[in-house]
Amino acid sequence: MTLQYVNDVADPSTYLPHHASGPQEVASNDGGRLSEVLEYIAGTGFTFDPWQVATFVTAIRTKPFLILAGISGTGKTKLPQLIAQATGAEAVIVPVRPDWTDSSDLLGYERLNSEFVPGHLLKLCERAIRTPETQFFMVLDEMNVARVEYYFAEVLSVMENRRWENGVIVTEPLNLSAPNQDGVDWSSIYLPANVSIIGTVNMDETTHGFSKKVLDRAFVLELSQVDLADYVSTGARQPPSPSSWGSSAWAPAHLRLADIPDPQSIQAVVESVNALVRANESLQRAQLQVGFRVRDEVALFCLNAMGSKEQFVDRDETVIAPLDLCLSMKVLPRIQGGGALLRDVLNDLESWTAPGRSDTADSESPSGFLRTHERIQLMQRRLDQTGFTSYWV
Repeated sequence: MTLQYVNDVADPSTYLPHHASGPQEVASNDGGRLSEVLEYIAGTGFTFDPWQVATFVTAIRTKPFLILAGISGTGKTKLPQLIAQATGAEAVIVPVRPDWTDSSDLLGYERLNSEFVPGHLLKLCERAIRTPETQFFMVLDEMNVARVEYYFAEVLSVMENRRWENGVIVTEPLNLSAPNQDGVDWSSIYLPANVSIIGTVNMDETTHGFSKKVLDRAFVLELSQVDLADYVSTGARQPPSPSSWGSSAWAPAHLRLADIPDPQSIQAVVESVNALVRANESLQRAQLQVGFRVRDEVALFCLNAMGSKEQFVDRDETVIAPLDLCLSMKVLPRIQGGGALLRDVLNDLESWTAPGRSDTADSESPSGFLRTHERIQLMQRRLDQTGFTSYWV
């Protein structure tokens, strides 16, 4: 059997179910007005760009695992707290310790006297199952001061097995060896749809990097660009009353691309998959190409973003295309290292994403993938200056 790579952009009919009509846009259920959330956050005296809040909400609706990256003091921990306050959700902050070498702090452990101590995540999931109308955010603060794979591998595995069962999203139990104690069968507790996990990370000499296993399973939203002079034009004022979205506003409509009846009829899906096919042409040179999981999550993110297009802008009303954000969040963090091969990958991606290239532009982004292009240029400069590069600041 011979495997052959081709450089042509794939025809959607070769990887998506056939549909008689051409690609067309479909409406997406917004599940709550993001403008109210932005107004609430502004009323508290904090400043975030509309696209950052829109990306947070859309990512959680797509996958219950989001990483907030950036330098210290940029609001990584505050953002989920503010969004929770604005929408009637609940944020639980759990500081990660450097001595977390297994999942016991999250999923529980037995003491020498056989008493079971449920972990932070297991307790929150048990509570969330009892109160399905409330959305919960578990914020793992400074997530990478310990090796993420050591304490989070079981959770990642369970998260990937989400499925519909009697109209409800369920997973396998989080801790099958947990006992029945104090009237709670801890071994039956799963990751419910109304629990989302947000990790905050700083990438410096005191923290650990992420493997592709983790990056493949998360959206990465960077909060590093700050305007220190912005205090002149902002100030705390009485915020409006918070909304009450309910957990249904956060629930995904689809878990996988295969759940969509006619994906080829949806313009956002076709454009996102075509972009990933082209990105893989560059990435496969260094065996960095993305797989089906990333394809599905990028397509579903772009589909979910259709209900809040007007919020994907910065404070100057410049449009930030969701597909551009996805390429930056899901593709570029995979690129790390040095050498001529990686340089070739970056050069090819930089040429492809350059503004003004008609083959990069989707219907919402006539100027190409600007944010992705700028980040690639930063990574190229680091490679030239130090011989090593990565996505992380």
